[in-house]
Amino acid sequence: MINLGYDTKYIRVSKVKDLFVEGDKKIRISGEAKDLVHEYLDKAVEEAAKELINKLPRKSKGSSKGELKRITIQKEDFE
Repeated sequence: MINLGYDTKYIRVSKVKDLFVEGDKKIRISGEAKDLVHEYLDKAVEEAAKELINKLPRKSKGSSKGELKRITIQKEDFE
């Protein structure tokens, strides 16, 4: 079986290196760790998206209790 590597879902692999800079030093990622880093970042993005969705207002009464009142993320959701 050939390991084709981790297939990213939410991040652009070409941009990952730009994230790993500390001051004037660039942090390298070993070949063995690349898939793990990409998977870690994908999970972080997925969790952040879920957090944003959970900030949206929900209905609190009736048979539709818990359903979203709106499906648009707005600027106010970040305040």
